[in-house]
Amino acid sequence: VYWVNWLQTKALCDRWNEEVVLIKHEMQWSINFFNHKAKQWLSLIDDAASNGLTGHACYAAQQAHIYNQLATHAAYSFCKINPAIELVCQSNSL
Repeated sequence: VYWVNWLQTKALCDRWNEEVVLIKHEMQWSINFFNHKAKQWLSLIDDAASNGLTGHACYAAQQAHIYNQLATHAAYSFCKINPAIELVCQSNSL
């Protein structure tokens, strides 16, 4: 009975450790996604401006700014939760 309880507890601990690893990666993936979307919108600004579409360029600039703010806020929030997450905290200076 003791051995079964130990195995169950070890399995539970292993699952939680795996969850911690996944959460850290998901934090970085979120920041990477926001930065990627910001870069996409920035490239659309150039396309719209070269075609003389001022309204489209303004909208793209607004979207790029929003995604940059999301990336900065996510990085700040993740560092506030756990300052030991170095990869996420380094992305805070966008």
